[in-house]
Amino acid sequence: MIDIDRLRLRLPAGYRGRAESIARLVASELEGRLEGASGGIANLQVGPVEIAPGANDRAVAETIATAVAARATYALRGM
Repeated sequence: MIDIDRLRLRLPAGYRGRAESIARLVASELEGRLEGASGGIANLQVGPVEIAPGANDRAVAETIATAVAARATYALRGM
């Protein structure tokens, strides 16, 4: 099982009003994507992700969650 103690997103200025919604959706997306994974990662950094212009909050969250899950899976395999 993976517990995320803190999730910090840096979003462009135009997304600031949407940050809370996007963060909730990212957390929800990660639940399903990391199900069955176990281990610990002290710190995980994911580089910038490309978001389609006009993407809604769910699409933004899915893109971010995909990048985080891929990086987390890679990090856990290296342990």
